[in-house]
Amino acid sequence: MNNLPRKTILFIILVYLATMFSYHNWTRTKPENRGVIHWDIISYYAYLPATFIYGDIKLGFLDDPAFKNDNKFWDVRAENGNRLIQTSMGMSFLYAPFFFLAHLLAPVVGEPRDGFGSIYQLFLCLSSLFYFIIGIIVLSKLLLRYFTPVVTSLTLLCIALGTNLFFYTVFEGPMTHSYNFMMITLFLYLVIKWYEQPGYFRSFWLGLLFGLIVLVRPTNILVIFLLFFWGVGSWKDRKARYRCFISHFPVVLLMVLAFIMVWIPQMMYWKILTGKLFYNGYSSLGGGFYFDAPHTWKMLFSYRKGWYLYTPLMLVATLGIIPLYKRLNEAFAGVLIYLVIMVYVLSSWWSWWYGGSFGLRSMVDVYGIMALPLAVVIEGTMKRKKITKYALLFLFSFMVYLNVLQSWQYTKGALHYLGTTKGAYWSNFLRWKYNGRHWSMLSIPDFELARKSIYVYYNTGDDYTGLKKMNKNQAMERIREEVLTDKNLMHDIHRYANRNKILTDSVVTMVSESIYNYKKMH
Repeated sequence: MNNLPRKTILFIILVYLATMFSYHNWTRTKPENRGVIHWDIISYYAYLPATFIYGDIKLGFLDDPAFKNDNKFWDVRAENGNRLIQTSMGMSFLYAPFFFLAHLLAPVVGEPRDGFGSIYQLFLCLSSLFYFIIGIIVLSKLLLRYFTPVVTSLTLLCIALGTNLFFYTVFEGPMTHSYNFMMITLFLYLVIKWYEQPGYFRSFWLGLLFGLIVLVRPTNILVIFLLFFWGVGSWKDRKARYRCFISHFPVVLLMVLAFIMVWIPQMMYWKILTGKLFYNGYSSLGGGFYFDAPHTWKMLFSYRKGWYLYTPLMLVATLGIIPLYKRLNEAFAGVLIYLVIMVYVLSSWWSWWYGGSFGLRSMVDVYGIMALPLAVVIEGTMKRKKITKYALLFLFSFMVYLNVLQSWQYTKGALHYLGTTKGAYWSNFLRWKYNGRHWSMLSIPDFELARKSIYVYYNTGDDYTGLKKMNKNQAMERIREEVLTDKNLMHDIHRYANRNKILTDSVVTMVSESIYNYKKMH
C-alpha cells in the first residue's frame, strides 16, 4: 500500500506520455502556425533565440529586410522607440536546458539551428512534462505528510486527470501553467520545511524559487500569503509569526536577496532598452486590472470560462476548505486567504476569461495548493458508508472523465476557445462525435472595449443585414438606443466615464461607434 502513490504517479506519467505522443503537435510546422511556438509562447520563448541564435536582445534583426519574421517574434515598442519582448524572461529560464539540448541535436536530426524547427518544439513539450513530473512528485510528498497513501493516490489522479492541468501539460504544455503548478507546489513544500528549520540554505532556495515564480507570472507574487499564513491558526499564532520573522531576520534577509538575484537579468534588460528597472510590456496594448469591477461570478461560473463549470473538481476542493479548518488547521488560513485574493485579483483583469483557453487556465497554478482541501473531501468520502462512498467516488470518476472528454473536444473545436454560451456548451455535452451547431451560438467579446472595462458581446448567430442597409446615422441611432437601455452596459460606461473624468454621452458615442463598425464588417 505504501507504494501506491509511486504506482499512481507512474500511471499518470504513462497516460501523459501516450497522449502527448499521439497528439505530437511539435511536428505541425507551418510558416503561419508554428506548432507549439504560438500565441503567448512566442514571447515567453523569444529571449532564447534572440540571445543565442540571432545574438541581439534589442531585436534589431527584425528591421533587416532579409529577415523573414513569419510570426517568430512578437515585439512591442518602448516609449523611446526600442523594440523589446513583451513578457518577462522567467519562462525562458525554465525552457533553457531543453532549448540547449534541442540546439545540440538539431544537426543530428537534419534540422537547421534556427530555434523554431520540430526538434525545438519537441523539447519545449518535454520540458512541460518534466516540470509536471517534478510537481506531481512533490505534491505526493506534501500529501503524504497528512494523508494515507490511498487518499494521496486518489487526490493525485484527480489533480492530474480531472483538471485542465492535463490539457496544459499535454496539449499546450509550453504555456506557463504546468511550470507554475510545479513551482508553487514546491514553494509550499519548502515553506513547510522552512518553518521546521529556518536555516540559510532553505532560505536561499525559497527566495530563489519565489523570485522565479514572480518572474514567470508577476501576479503569482500572491504566493507570499502562503509564507505569511501557513501554520497560523489563531490570533496568538499570528503574533508568534511576526516574532518568528524578526528573530530570524538574517535568513529572511537572505531570502529577499535571493529573490532579487533572480530579477537582476530582467531589470538589466529593461534598463538597457527602456531606461527603467521595471517596465510593463502590456501597457502599450491597453487594458489592466480594474479592482473596482471584478468579474468574480463570471470567472467562476460562466459558460464562457467558469472555473467551477469546466473544472468541477475545484468546486469540490473549494468546499473542502470548510472541513480543512478542523482536519488540517495549519493549512486553513493560508489556503483560504491565498485562494480568495487570487480569485479577486484575477477576476479584476480586463480579460477575465484570459484569452483563448480550455477552461480558466489562470487558475491551473493553484492546483497543488487546492489538492489539500480536495484530499480532505476524498478522505471524508472514504470513511462513509459503502453506498455513499461508491456514489461519491463515481461522481469523482465522472468529473475526471468529463475533463478528459472536454480536453479532446477543445482540440477538435467542439468547445470554443473564447465564446462558449449555455446553448453552445450543452449542444455538444458528453459527445465524442460532435455537431457544428454551436458555431452559431457563440458570444464574442469586443476586445477594444473590454480593455476599457466596457463589456459588449456579439452573438455569432445574429444577422446584421437590416442594419447594413441603413445609412450610418440611422444605424448609429438604433445602436445608441440599444446601448442606453442596456443596464449592465451603461453601468460599465458610467464607471469608465467617472474613472477618466469624461462625459458619459461621449462614452456612449464611442461604444456605439465600436458596435457599428463590428456589425458593419460582419
